[in-house]
Amino acid sequence: MQDRFNNYKVIKDVFPFLWTKREKIRKLFLVAFGLIFISIGLDLAAPMVLKEIVSKLSSPHKSMTYQLSLLLVAYGIIWMLSQTIQQARQIIMVRPLEKSIRFFCFKLFDHLHSLPMKFHLDRKTGVITNALERAQQGFTDVFWGLFLFIIPTIIELFLAATILCYYYGATYGFILLFIAAVFVVFTFYATEWASHFQILSNKQELNTNANIVDSLLNFASVKYFNNKEYELLKCDDHLKKREHLLVKSISNMELVRTGQSFIIGIGLVLLTYTAGKQALSSGFDVSDFVLINGYVLQFATPLHHIGYIIRDIRKGLNELANIMEIYKSKPATSYHTEKSSHSLDKLESIEFENVSFEYEPSHIVLKNVSFNLQAKKTIGIVGTTGSGKSTISNLLFKFFNINSGKIFVNNKDIQTLSTESLHKLFGIVPQDITLFNTTIYENVLFARPNAHREEVEEAIELAQLTSVIKRLPCHYDTVVGERGLKLSGGEKQRIAIARVLLKQPSLYIFDEATSSLDLSTEKIIMRNLTPLLKTSTFLIIAHRLTTVMNADEILVLHRGVIEERGTHLSLLKEQGIYASLWKAHEETYKESNAA
Repeated sequence: MQDRFNNYKVIKDVFPFLWTKREKIRKLFLVAFGLIFISIGLDLAAPMVLKEIVSKLSSPHKSMTYQLSLLLVAYGIIWMLSQTIQQARQIIMVRPLEKSIRFFCFKLFDHLHSLPMKFHLDRKTGVITNALERAQQGFTDVFWGLFLFIIPTIIELFLAATILCYYYGATYGFILLFIAAVFVVFTFYATEWASHFQILSNKQELNTNANIVDSLLNFASVKYFNNKEYELLKCDDHLKKREHLLVKSISNMELVRTGQSFIIGIGLVLLTYTAGKQALSSGFDVSDFVLINGYVLQFATPLHHIGYIIRDIRKGLNELANIMEIYKSKPATSYHTEKSSHSLDKLESIEFENVSFEYEPSHIVLKNVSFNLQAKKTIGIVGTTGSGKSTISNLLFKFFNINSGKIFVNNKDIQTLSTESLHKLFGIVPQDITLFNTTIYENVLFARPNAHREEVEEAIELAQLTSVIKRLPCHYDTVVGERGLKLSGGEKQRIAIARVLLKQPSLYIFDEATSSLDLSTEKIIMRNLTPLLKTSTFLIIAHRLTTVMNADEILVLHRGVIEERGTHLSLLKEQGIYASLWKAHEETYKESNAA
């Protein structure tokens, strides 16, 4: 019962994407549905014309009369028109349907980008992309099967039964409708029974594809750890489960089709036997038998195929249910677009007031963190690995909601601010840099798509990337590979730095922005940024303390708590955590120079 309710709900949820507000789309759908009814009329007329032809040909005084000639020509024309209209219907229908699918996928894509960071962290990318791809096919299967096959067949069936009742009495109409009703009830419950394994096989197929995508995305790790065999075994295990469930699903559906064929066969026997018997004992002639048999055979083929159609509809509904579950996921609360949301044009200040945050219960990442960053000032954040440094930038971008405390931007609560305006103000070189699988130039240009080439080249020069690009065979047009894997860590960091420089944000966030660079390159880049550091606002998160030593204030995080704060010199005098980190940094620097 729950599955039936879910199917109705899926159709209800998807229908607005079909019947959009665009008048042109609606008109095309109406024209196509009009052609469906014309096609039904022609299909019902063909057996009746054939009846008249047989009646005249079986007459004792048969001859090629004008009326018979018209009937013979009309029969061929009716068949030709029926086929032509069916093709025209397909041609007309495909445009609004594909527009609906495009709108559907666009809205899904938009929604995926509005979901909270936790959603994307908890789900495998392969599951989402595969579900989206399968939903497109599911959309088509449900639409074509339901609106262009099931519903027209039911309408045609009732009209044929009405014609039989009118000409030959209620017996024939009753038999036709009774067999159809038994067929529908059997199909409904039998496919529901069979769909259990179909649902499981669909889910397993999503998991299998997600596992394959995940493995290929981590191709380098598989090579590093020589774990190809492990990945193959894992893949084979997923494929075995998929194979078992798919075989079970298809076998069950074929059993359903066998039952459907049996029901159609019984109907054919009942109607032809009754018609034949009546033809021998009453005023029936051969033409009447031909008409009754014609309608029976006319429905035998579509009813025989209805098992496949219902299977595809079931599968399509399951696939749409998977993607609609994602579509129904609530967007991040930070992405609200209420009229009360404030927009920002420039950055004046950022303040954390007793901010506490935990990714999971009992896993505290930040505890009562407070600091104030004024415009055109620089704050450095240092600390050991896992102390919560990068979390601060994630909270500024509103990727997560804080557990307690307040974050203010320009003295306004960050929750009342438009996320879009915040993201326009902020620019970041993240710790984990991911690049698009396109050219170096396009990856940098992504920060400001309307930038001039000279601006892109200037940003690349400041990031010390020009010499690297000149060595590459395609220079700016070198494709970086999936997630930028064709480049070294240092090259990826320089692209990320160039990207944020091109954006020219109000707040620059450098999260371990130079950790993969050699000290010489880091020094040159920091020197290039010196004028910018004096006129812009910076939040620098670093392990390499040389990048924050000139900051206006340095925060020392330890286990989510700010243990120390001050300038570079004042913190050294305290002989605390920062001084220990600086000492370790100097020793590492001496060792690297000695090497």
